[in-house]
Amino acid sequence: MEAALDNYIRAKQEYIAIDSMQSSINMSMSISSLLASQDQNLNTHKKYDDEVLAYVQTSKDIKFNARCYSHLAMVNFENEEISTAIKYYKKALAIHKKVKDKLEETNISNNIAVLYSENLDMPDSALYYLNKNLPELKNRNEPLALYYNYSNQAAAYFRKGQYQKSIDILNYAEKLPVDPIMKINFLNSDLMTANYEALHDYKNAYKYLSLTKKITDSINITQQNIALNEIQTKYETTEKDLENTVLKNNLKVQAILIYSFVALLIIAVFVGFLIVKNARKREKISEQDKLIEQQKFDKALKDYELSSIDIMLEGQEKERQRIANDLHDNLGSMLATLKLNFENLRLRKDELRNEENKLYDRTDELIEEAYQKVRRIAHAKNAGVFASEGLIPAITKLAEKISIPGKLSLQVIPFGFKDRLDNTIEISIFRVVQELATNIIKHSHATEATIHLTHHDDNINIIIEDNGVGFDQKTLSGADGMGLTSIRKKVTQLGGTFTIDATPGKGTTIIIDLPV
Repeated sequence: MEAALDNYIRAKQEYIAIDSMQSSINMSMSISSLLASQDQNLNTHKKYDDEVLAYVQTSKDIKFNARCYSHLAMVNFENEEISTAIKYYKKALAIHKKVKDKLEETNISNNIAVLYSENLDMPDSALYYLNKNLPELKNRNEPLALYYNYSNQAAAYFRKGQYQKSIDILNYAEKLPVDPIMKINFLNSDLMTANYEALHDYKNAYKYLSLTKKITDSINITQQNIALNEIQTKYETTEKDLENTVLKNNLKVQAILIYSFVALLIIAVFVGFLIVKNARKREKISEQDKLIEQQKFDKALKDYELSSIDIMLEGQEKERQRIANDLHDNLGSMLATLKLNFENLRLRKDELRNEENKLYDRTDELIEEAYQKVRRIAHAKNAGVFASEGLIPAITKLAEKISIPGKLSLQVIPFGFKDRLDNTIEISIFRVVQELATNIIKHSHATEATIHLTHHDDNINIIIEDNGVGFDQKTLSGADGMGLTSIRKKVTQLGGTFTIDATPGKGTTIIIDLPV
């Protein structure tokens, strides 16, 4: 299951990368169905169902929208949200009627009928949809589809208490030319047993119960034997017409014992169910506690890594600043003094031979060259952490350190950065990106994030987006807990603009424009 889930998520990411949203939503439905089928994944599928529903509200592909509604109905059915499931099935049915897709219309109507009959105990509503489907099924001449329709009708009439009509419909369905293996899915013999038992026809009830027993291969031997004994006892009692009072009393005693045994068995099963349920609940709580501890550990580790990065950068900048100051203040001043003294010495010599004069000129040139080299080194060293790397490599390394395989993928996409920027601007941009990346780790709960950096003409555009939980911008205050106010101030000081696009449950996008 984990391998399939990873493949679906990877495929979804690739479809998003190529801007194929419909294929991405297809993957969301596959992921949702997979998660919804696992008991331990409580409500984890709802994130993907929300994506599907949001896409439907803007999509113009109505056939694909119908498929999305059918998926949402199925997932809600698995979660026992029957009314919601019917609502989505009806949305899908309306679309199929609009496009005149009779095949899908009959399939969806059949699903709605089953939910009304089996889950909401509303057989009249179920019969409405089943009878509405009959003409189309007969026109297509599909015996198996007709068999399913009649079987569902029989179940609805049983729930209405019309047992003979249910039997008549089942007998008609059995005459259809359908493969016996396909009939097993409905177990109509079991419904026959219930109908005949309700009509007190214990002979036929016994007959169909025996047939059910053969078909199901004694799935629940104990319960079936008890039911079989009850029906057989009633039949034999009716045949003998209560020949003597003693036998009648004995049969009553046996019935009481059987019912007592059944009651004790039900109690034992119920107690066992409660024990198992409680054990599973404790197991889930334990797993959740482990997950919380792991998340705390991951957060602490990430905070440590970010802190280490800050300390390293600060240390490198201080060391380079110290070297630059030493070069500029000590060796630079010494060379300047040497040059001045040398020029004074040459001015004091009144009579210089031509060769000596050339020697003085050459020495002066060497001193000047050494002085200029010291100045260049001092300025280069004073450029800070980006002197040898630059903005893009530094942000790329930051993203590599922050990314956690399987949990958070942070991608850097640069464009147009052919030349280096001023060191002060590069450091300011790096600090802003670093703080926003820290927010993604601490607050967003995202699995994917992207940093777009574009340098065009005299403008730098930065877009940082994630697929996390988002937030309500109206709730932001001066102490927003994410440092967005201070980041906005930094951007404003640089003459730029800072825009936030965030919605709860739909991720966050931050856009920064800076002049250079």
